[in-house]
Amino acid sequence: MTDRIISRVGLIAGIGDALNARSFLVEYCNQKDIPRSRIKIYTEKYKWMFEGMGFTMGMYRSEFMGLTGYRNFGNYDLKKIVDMDKCDECIAKNAGIDYNFDIRTPFPDYGPCGIKLPEKFVTINTGYGDFSGRSIDPNYVCTKSWPIEHWKKLVSLLDVPVVQIGRGRSCLPVQGVKLNLVGGTTMQQTATIMRKALFHIDMEGGLVIYNQHLGGRSVVLFGPTAIENQGRSFNLNLRAGTCTPCYEWGTHKYPLCNLKSKLLCGAHCMVDLKPEYVVEQIHKNKWL
Repeated sequence: MTDRIISRVGLIAGIGDALNARSFLVEYCNQKDIPRSRIKIYTEKYKWMFEGMGFTMGMYRSEFMGLTGYRNFGNYDLKKIVDMDKCDECIAKNAGIDYNFDIRTPFPDYGPCGIKLPEKFVTINTGYGDFSGRSIDPNYVCTKSWPIEHWKKLVSLLDVPVVQIGRGRSCLPVQGVKLNLVGGTTMQQTATIMRKALFHIDMEGGLVIYNQHLGGRSVVLFGPTAIENQGRSFNLNLRAGTCTPCYEWGTHKYPLCNLKSKLLCGAHCMVDLKPEYVVEQIHKNKWL
């Protein structure tokens, strides 16, 4: 089995990619009966994800082996797989692991968050990418973003207090929330808050995946990204159905993040996903 061991991993992508890789690596070790200490993780930004999990932690960024793209990953020859840009699936196929996104790899209990929260509440996140540390131009708008007017309407329609979480300038404040914690919590505090919430509402992204591994469930607002690619069975995955998703692995018709003003379609897949429909589906599925 020596030639099948993943020897080094460098986590250099966004938080969602890192979380997916974390769950895959744990599943890989479990199924192949490989000690996690045999896998060395080189990461600074996401070290907290792997602490206490038995992996050997690296020290130097110069020793990173890129996770994104998965070329020359450990001792695998991934050049044989050239038609896939979904990194986790790429490794899974090469390792012979039946991998799906429903896998939950728990995080520890981080204890009290030190913030007084409502007795019952849901969490929302309006931002994108800032937890991964990307530098974002003030005019830069992610095509997965739900219009702020929709968020405001959603909060007014929900019959439960709303706590807003997230980080960065893309997390626009939503009028009507019970508590705005944007930029005010660590990821560990965020974990405690999300665990206490009835559920989380967000676009497809890192905090949805984080909530998954916290044992929670999310209402996920899909637009350009296909539910068939990133939908989790335990979440409430919603889309307007305006058009066929155009951000599918290997079939990109435009970059995932772009200025909406430059898109001929105007990102109507998100605009047409109305808050009234979202609330209707939440009640129809008895989440409230």
